[in-house]
Amino acid sequence: MLTRNLSKVALVPFACVLLATATGCSKGAQQERVTAIDLPTLQVPESSYDFGEVVEGGKLTHVFTLKNLGGGALHIDQVRTSCGCTVAALKTKEIAPHGEGQVEVSFDTNHRGGDQRKTITVTSDDPIKPSVNLEIHANVQVILALQPEFLQLSSEVGKTQVIDTWLTGNLKEKARLRVLQKPADHELSVKAIEQTPDAGVGVQGLRFTLSSKKSGSGSGNVSIETGLANPDKLQVGYAWTITGNIDVSPAQLLFTNGKGDSLERVLHVTSRNADFKLHQARIVSGPFVASIETPDSGVGYGVRVSLKKGVAPAAVADSGKLELVSNDPLEPKREVLIKFAPAVAPSTSP
Repeated sequence: MLTRNLSKVALVPFACVLLATATGCSKGAQQERVTAIDLPTLQVPESSYDFGEVVEGGKLTHVFTLKNLGGGALHIDQVRTSCGCTVAALKTKEIAPHGEGQVEVSFDTNHRGGDQRKTITVTSDDPIKPSVNLEIHANVQVILALQPEFLQLSSEVGKTQVIDTWLTGNLKEKARLRVLQKPADHELSVKAIEQTPDAGVGVQGLRFTLSSKKSGSGSGNVSIETGLANPDKLQVGYAWTITGNIDVSPAQLLFTNGKGDSLERVLHVTSRNADFKLHQARIVSGPFVASIETPDSGVGYGVRVSLKKGVAPAAVADSGKLELVSNDPLEPKREVLIKFAPAVAPSTSP
């Protein structure tokens, strides 16, 4: 639509533009000049709005006005926001010449504490300025939250890491934390804690402790009861990793039982210990066999895992487990999961 309007301007002969009052201009050229005047022009009287200081927990709404100062109809192509917490609703997609339209902007303050600035971009067929930005601003006071809301824990085999997250917000002194759902990972424990600063006001939080005698990783969420009516619950996300001397790639073996799929996989095992020795690779469960190979590079080991002879892939329903036995002082035995996934049937749609 923008190209169409601009082409109308380009059609005006240069000589007729210079000699607009001259009688030598053709009637068709004069008509083209009139058409150029009929182009739409978008104007935004108010491009930003400040909600000021607000309390977390509700939605803020403001309506922006869009004006068309041109002689042609203005068409709004798109209205997009900079964040999923902000929604912009366009009242009409076409604004008549010298008419007005509206964009209603709604901002959800839940879990959006602190200084917040959100941008709304409006694109139209205005040939001069096809895109304009609107902005909303708010300073959101947090009711209750845990900071940080997501914890990244990382430790080594045999060592312990402790990370705390603390209550913030206007109601932090009234809350009474209780862990509702503990982590499913045995390597990770969490408990409610409280400390008393010099001012004598108790500060509450959660303490995450990561410890294990074997390597691994995991992630999840912990639900906490606050003892308040609103918010009655909070949630903290976490991810953890425990590393040792041994590196196994891939972390687990995946087989598929589709026709023509390979019936063997190769596992690469290395260690940061120079004197590392892989003594044995044995199948703990599942219809598999395993053998140790020394790569041509001489770095680490390769473990080849395959289905037992005579076992049809389609008949395998259960997963298995491989155990690596080595001279590693931290993990003399390392387990690797072997999973079977059903093959995806080809699509029959045209």
